[in-house]
Amino acid sequence: MIFKDNLFKGKVIVVTGGGTGIGLATSLNFAKLGAKLAIVNKSQEEADEGVKEISKYTECFGAEADLRDYGSVEGFFKKVIEKYKKIDILVNNAGGQFLAPIEKISPNGFDAVVKTNLYNIFYCCKIAGEYMKKEKQGKIINMTTIYAYKSGAGMMHSGAARAGVINLTRSLALEWAEHNITVNAIAPGFVGTKGMKHELFGDKAALEKMKKELPLRRFAKPEEVADAITYIATADYMSGHTLVLDGGCSKINWPSII
Repeated sequence: MIFKDNLFKGKVIVVTGGGTGIGLATSLNFAKLGAKLAIVNKSQEEADEGVKEISKYTECFGAEADLRDYGSVEGFFKKVIEKYKKIDILVNNAGGQFLAPIEKISPNGFDAVVKTNLYNIFYCCKIAGEYMKKEKQGKIINMTTIYAYKSGAGMMHSGAARAGVINLTRSLALEWAEHNITVNAIAPGFVGTKGMKHELFGDKAALEKMKKELPLRRFAKPEEVADAITYIATADYMSGHTLVLDGGCSKINWPSII
């Protein structure tokens, strides 16, 4: 990471899923660059673990919330405003899915994945955006994946939701430009987080087989995605754009995952 010291000093940054994986790596980046952090996770335990790490560098608030529930999201942001009085940057990182062909995806399962990966971003953008409008400035960075661009066997539910994130990002960038709010997204490929390994693979052999089919022969590190998110947060004239960070794998046939 090469950024100017205290680049985000005085900024309040919210990272969903900020206590683990890519979210934690992103939160640590911002913390080391002087920002104050607020993170939210699906459990207080995950949030507390993140706060413990982030607080080594900066002030951090962590809470539990169900990001699939509008009222729960609203309650979290009210706590952030009570503590910090403003929100400068929102990173909608939280998400999740399970690997399954359509025959094995129930209506409830589909609904859960879409809520986890699309509804939660809509909720967070809508609520945080109102606070940003009052300040006449703000930046939002949404998490999608390369499944939004390419079909993936076993990932239909996630791909549909993630494609929606790209359109939501473009639409909000247009709607909120007059308020000096930029809205962008990042689309990582395969990232070596505990969550990815748990959700998509059941054994090490499958992981190794997949790595061999990727152009760079490895998964991305969470810190590499975090650095790209940090860069987007510095770009004042970039809006409505989705940055693909996939090590070139979207340019080839998909690796076998089911």
